[in-house]
Amino acid sequence: MFFRNHGGVSTQCCSCLKASLVCQMGFVQKTVMSNPFKKQQIIVGVLALLVLAVAIFNRPDTGDGELHFDIKGTKAYVYGTTDSASAGAVDDLVQENPQIDTLVLKYMPGTVDADQNLRLARSVRRNRLKTHLERNSRIASGAVDLFLAGTERTMACGAQIGVHSWSIVGLETYEPRKDIFDARQRRQEGFLRDMGIDPDFYVFTRDAASPQELHILSPEEINRYNLLSTSLVC
Repeated sequence: MFFRNHGGVSTQCCSCLKASLVCQMGFVQKTVMSNPFKKQQIIVGVLALLVLAVAIFNRPDTGDGELHFDIKGTKAYVYGTTDSASAGAVDDLVQENPQIDTLVLKYMPGTVDADQNLRLARSVRRNRLKTHLERNSRIASGAVDLFLAGTERTMACGAQIGVHSWSIVGLETYEPRKDIFDARQRRQEGFLRDMGIDPDFYVFTRDAASPQELHILSPEEINRYNLLSTSLVC
């Protein structure tokens, strides 16, 4: 990821890692340990997630897909997909730019490593950063966790939040919403509780759309689960 600073400080690069085409298409697999699916491969970024997000979100021109921050005063504008190297990105950002108090999520299709994405989200809360979505912000999947980690969460009318389920490589018919056991449910619900969000939001997102689809949250759904610090009126 990299930091682009508009305050006269030279650009700093931090573990820059360009995602391969395979990663961009969402075929990255992660072995899930300590559960009945130990030998299965779970899709953490969903099949063709980025292509799907582009089609639905009308992606702006933000350069390549790696996680990066565009710094303007006390705000860091965030773009890109999180991966296995992203967990320390926010800590590095704040260390290099201690004036930052708000992350403005702009175009973020999701993640290719759900576990590291949760660690990144927890670092947002640990650094007591606010999160905001502008009118043209488009976030989906794992990026939603980053938004929910903000100490204050606000959004402008017109911003879009997309959610869906995950699946397992090689088992095209398997979806956790159709099975008794969900390998990620306990961890995701625990994260939501820690963020002060209704844990039922996880099951809602899981059931709202299949892995090949994306459900855009309505203002009513956003308010139902108290995703914002103040209710959204659009």
